[in-house]
Amino acid sequence: MKYLLLLTVIFFQVSCVSDSISNNSITPVATNKVLLLKVNFENNAFEGGHEAVFPNSTSTFTVTNQFVPPSDFGNIKLFYNELNAKLFDGDIIWMGDGQIHFPTSFLPASQYNYINTLVPIPDPLFENIYNPNNTNYNYSQIFDSIRYLGIVNEYRGSNPNASVKLFLYTPGVGVGDPTKWKWIFIIKN
Repeated sequence: MKYLLLLTVIFFQVSCVSDSISNNSITPVATNKVLLLKVNFENNAFEGGHEAVFPNSTSTFTVTNQFVPPSDFGNIKLFYNELNAKLFDGDIIWMGDGQIHFPTSFLPASQYNYINTLVPIPDPLFENIYNPNNTNYNYSQIFDSIRYLGIVNEYRGSNPNASVKLFLYTPGVGVGDPTKWKWIFIIKN
């Protein structure tokens, strides 16, 4: 009986200590993350995403591009300007098919969760970061394919006034094959 009483006292003391530790712990600082989402040009189907995590945070988020026109072989690179960090790197081939070199992989769409109710935030402002022909697109309609992703709502909820950046990646130009074109959305948390 003494052992049972002693074990009970020890159990309660340990549980009180662990509660006081967890209640006094420091809340971790938000991580600086950028989400890239790939959407099919022809049918606006979400295909996959990549989350980039950066050790340093910034008060602004600017995406710049380096474009090499495809006389035969071209390229487009996008950078998180404030950190000089690469976000995207893809070939553009005249009368051919380029490929995405960075990010090296995208998590498939099937790995993302959808939600039924949106976070109550205003519709995003869209910023097309590379649109050399100034073509008008219905960005809201394209965004609908990712609007109900849990991760999009998490990012938008933590940074509701930020613009949603995007561009149309065309790996082949000249004749081009629109079935291989991708919208790349870039969202900052």
